[in-house]
Amino acid sequence: MLIGSCHCGAVVIQISELPGHLVQCTCSICRQYAAKWAFCNRSSARVTSPAEATAAYLWNDRVIEFHHCRTCGCVTHYESTDKAPDSRLAVNARMLDPAEIAGLRLRTFDGAET
Repeated sequence: MLIGSCHCGAVVIQISELPGHLVQCTCSICRQYAAKWAFCNRSSARVTSPAEATAAYLWNDRVIEFHHCRTCGCVTHYESTDKAPDSRLAVNARMLDPAEIAGLRLRTFDGAET
């Protein structure tokens, strides 16, 4: 079990296993966030902090909620507005210990052009 958190520790995320690679997206918001996304689903990752610890930002087509800590501002994860049991939960891997993600391949997704 991998455990990550925002800077102040108010938002804690647990991941049962890391994916085979991380993704950096070039869309305008992901580029601004400088996130490295670990794509999970609700059965392999969960936010264990109270819902009020984060604030969500919905952008563009409003199908993804980007969550950040209300205290320190770190972008911790995003999730689909569809809260189906198998829906995606993407964890900002920068919230994890760098040693835990050091060996993972980083894939670039050209979100600016899609």
